[in-house]
Amino acid sequence: MRSLFWRYFLTFWLAAAIVVCAAVSLTAGIAWQRVNSLDGLSAANLTRDAQLLGLNDDESALRRWVRAVEERYSALRIYIVYADGRDILTRVVPERVENKLRAYRLAREAGTAAPQAYFPVLPESEAGKVSWWDPQTITLATGEPLYMAFLPYDALQWERLESWQLALLLGLAALVLTAPLCWALTRGFTGPMRELKQAARALADGRLATRTPAALARRRDELGQFARDFDAMAARMQDLVAAHEQLLRNVAHELRSPLARLMLGVELARRKDDRLDLQLDRIEREGQRLDVLVGRTLALARLGAMPPPTARVDLAGIVGQVVEDGRFEARARGVRIGWEPPAGDMMLAGDADSLRSAVENVLRNAIRHTDPARPIRVALRADGPCLVVEVADGGPGVPQSELPRIFEPFYRVREGSAGQSGGTGLGLSIVAACVRRHGGTVSARNIAPAGLQVQIRLPRAGQGRPAQAII
Repeated sequence: MRSLFWRYFLTFWLAAAIVVCAAVSLTAGIAWQRVNSLDGLSAANLTRDAQLLGLNDDESALRRWVRAVEERYSALRIYIVYADGRDILTRVVPERVENKLRAYRLAREAGTAAPQAYFPVLPESEAGKVSWWDPQTITLATGEPLYMAFLPYDALQWERLESWQLALLLGLAALVLTAPLCWALTRGFTGPMRELKQAARALADGRLATRTPAALARRRDELGQFARDFDAMAARMQDLVAAHEQLLRNVAHELRSPLARLMLGVELARRKDDRLDLQLDRIEREGQRLDVLVGRTLALARLGAMPPPTARVDLAGIVGQVVEDGRFEARARGVRIGWEPPAGDMMLAGDADSLRSAVENVLRNAIRHTDPARPIRVALRADGPCLVVEVADGGPGVPQSELPRIFEPFYRVREGSAGQSGGTGLGLSIVAACVRRHGGTVSARNIAPAGLQVQIRLPRAGQGRPAQAII
């Protein structure tokens, strides 16, 4: 997964590299242009020409020569000055050139300057010894010395800038180069955040079907992960709200029947005839039924609202205790329960009470619907990162078309089948809610030759929680 850190880190260094490369390229380009502009020139030849003009002509020839050379080669400046520092073209001599010439004159006067290397005709063997950077002496026909200095690759226009002006220009250049990258980087962050904000506002307004854009959810960085988590949260909220609304509708529907029978029983009891005891018994049964219905509904609602458990529990001990308790009820129907405690570690992060309730609901449902001639088989095994509880009975099973719905609240299959017929329709719903709270899955399938097998898969302690789903 790409990280925003690496994206921003690499973008920063990319911007820095672009600035450096642009600066190097600009400098190299200017230098190359200036080198090319002096192609074919040599300091030795220019010095020889100036010396010949000085010896054979007057100063006016030197002036014309300097103007002609500078006009043809714009990157070269030639300064020829008198002993007092005046330029023969009456120009302002740059400070660094003036300092160089002054130091050269003082060295000559003191007799410490290097011997003059130039003659009216400079030998070809000496041509390579002339430097652009060292001042030279030009002797006029009158014997008066002039001092010449070259300024190749002239950059006087930059020397006219103050330091703050140069810094401002460099800053503006860096800004022009980095602004597009910064804009693209900011756009890549603020755009997704704006989409997430719009999705959050829509969700807050009650539009529970809102999801983030598909392109955002497909991103492989932190923003994409955030978008996927947001979609998962929105889907979970939508499912919870839909489940609660369905639960309220089902509760209202389920309460009408016992309430109607209660009202009828009360009306009949008011007659005070010889069937009064019968009516009071009916009222008591309906009251108990209402009490069980309300209790199971509250238990289901509590399971849906509780956070995932974190305590370590031994699932083998819980299943074993439920099997021992179930055998008392099974003996009354002549039903046998087969159970072999597993070997190995069967620990998981869970809530012992809710797990016991889930396994007990499945086992009691099996006891109620199995054929006494066929034993119930209870098994617990490890399957990779999960622990699997399986309860198989020998009853009539469930129609294949109704298997996906038997874990829905208040859903009952038709009489003669296994499942929730004859009860409140909440037993397997409580099982599904408990398993979902533990991050597991629950499923049911018909088995041969007859019976129903319910399988509960729960993540082991220390393992990642699988996707919450009910099959």
